[in-house]
Amino acid sequence: MKKAERQLSRIRIIVSSSLLFTSLLVLLLSTRSLTGVPERVGLAVLSFFQRGFSAVSSFVSQSVTSISELRILEQKYNELLSSTEQLRRMERDFDRINQENITLKQQLGFSTELTYKNIPAKIIGKDPGNVYSTFILDKGLNEGIKKNDIVIAYQDGIEGLVGRVIEVSRYSCLVLPIFDASAYIAIRLQESRYEGLAVGSGNESQNLIVKYIKKRALEQINLGDIVITSGLQSLYPPDIMVGRIRRIHELPYLTSIEFDLDPVVDFDRLEYVFILTGVTEVLNTMQEGK
Repeated sequence: MKKAERQLSRIRIIVSSSLLFTSLLVLLLSTRSLTGVPERVGLAVLSFFQRGFSAVSSFVSQSVTSISELRILEQKYNELLSSTEQLRRMERDFDRINQENITLKQQLGFSTELTYKNIPAKIIGKDPGNVYSTFILDKGLNEGIKKNDIVIAYQDGIEGLVGRVIEVSRYSCLVLPIFDASAYIAIRLQESRYEGLAVGSGNESQNLIVKYIKKRALEQINLGDIVITSGLQSLYPPDIMVGRIRRIHELPYLTSIEFDLDPVVDFDRLEYVFILTGVTEVLNTMQEGK
């Protein structure tokens, strides 16, 4: 009986010891497996935020770089625009200077062919006190300009009458154009040789009205015929082109006919002219010789 109790007691001790050992082993293994859990969790969270910060930082950096590059490109674009505009201005200036040189060469060639002493001049202004009818030239007393000197122009290969000097200062002079209402010019039709008087219309059309042409000349007059100065009892020398006939007026109650005359000189494009000096002396000498 006692042997059986002892054996049972031993079995209990062995079983208890085995259970205790097994429990300690399980506890040891469980503790070791949980030891790295917080570290792994923290590392995962930290890695997530690090990746987020890295992505945001990379985006911001790329954005700043892109903005900087855009500013540089914009600056270069503006510089190119400025250079292009400067080249365009230079091209326009070159064309203008080239055209002026061509015009001046033409004027110079014409100047050497004139019978009368002449002084080239440039229009530098218009007189606002006379409804812009008169204009100002850059030559005056210093160059020998006198009142009633004749002004002509060479335009599109044609010599045409412009007007006469009415006022002179030291460095400039004032010119009354032929279309002014106070301008009177003794004229002759170039083809038929009939004579008359041209009077300025004094309006914006810049045309003239020719009067006192005999009615019998009607059959010999055509639109577009050229009218020149006659030089008879006039300040203007003969054979200078004045204009072309634009419209003919046959009035039944008059013994003469009238017609509108377009000047051969385009005053809207007029820049350079020639002032004829000493015309009166030359004409007087020619008349004395006759």
